[in-house]
Amino acid sequence: MTVLILSIVTLSFGAEYFVYYNSLVPVYRSLYQIEPFFDYTRVVKFEYDRPNAQLVKIRDGIQPVILIHGIDPWEIEGVWTVYKKRFIENWERLLPSEYGLYIFVYPSLDVPIEQSADVLAREILKLGEDTGKINIYAHSMGGLVVRYALVNLTSEEIKSRVDKIVFAGTPHIGSPFANLIVMDKKILKFHPKWDLLKSTLITANTVGSFIQAPNYSYLIFGKRHPPIPKEVEFANFAGVVSDSPVKVFRNSVETNFLTTQGLNFLTIISKIVYGLDSDFSINDGMVPLNSAVHFGNAQIFSGYDHADFILSDIIINEAINYFYHYW
Repeated sequence: MTVLILSIVTLSFGAEYFVYYNSLVPVYRSLYQIEPFFDYTRVVKFEYDRPNAQLVKIRDGIQPVILIHGIDPWEIEGVWTVYKKRFIENWERLLPSEYGLYIFVYPSLDVPIEQSADVLAREILKLGEDTGKINIYAHSMGGLVVRYALVNLTSEEIKSRVDKIVFAGTPHIGSPFANLIVMDKKILKFHPKWDLLKSTLITANTVGSFIQAPNYSYLIFGKRHPPIPKEVEFANFAGVVSDSPVKVFRNSVETNFLTTQGLNFLTIISKIVYGLDSDFSINDGMVPLNSAVHFGNAQIFSGYDHADFILSDIIINEAINYFYHYW
């Protein structure tokens, strides 16, 4: 097979990714060159503007909420992806106007999250005295960024600056889906359900559910991260995709049809690959329930998936109630 490697240069800070094509059809995207496990005819290298880690103010107000996004496969197209925009829009719409709102943006794909966490810790120290204590709502891998950031703060700094944290769909002890992404495909080919796994990986990558990137290594099941300091008051929000057609339909209508169907599909795949009795089969489409609730103090949202933690009014309102009232 003859392979043609092309390069397209745009404005960037040295970040790049590769798209594998079969004729004119994009098959797979990766931030580094891989040994393909699929048919392809050419590789095109693109350069992109990697986001800078920074705290962005959405609006002024007391006792602000800091939103922290998870790994974002679409940041290769620009900082303000649909994911981040919907995250901000829903919180800005639902959060009472007297409360401030920020979002912490960081390069989620290839810069070690310890580096982004250092920036977050410094930004937290800049807030709090004039506005009151902050609350943090961290989605997915964003919760791991928070855990690394808190290590950089003293007990007194945490007590004086941070009020409550919601870890929303955070893979505290990882996810087997990440293991499949980072695993050497030459080894994965020996899996008895390799044909299904191969099709799932290609499909999920093509539609943008993930891009092969270094930071998925933070999400592999069993990887250790800093503990949550005892000074922190927190809640774990976890979702469980439902087998009920009624709940699936309701979720499709309330949030987003495509993400609901996609994450339900991944849940079905997990049950086929790992078995109905496996802990991995009970998940939000991305993160197993046992990983999301690992540290306890959990609220489980039955019938809700991983994307719903930024899309669902019900979940966001529950977080607002937790921050400013008492359960």
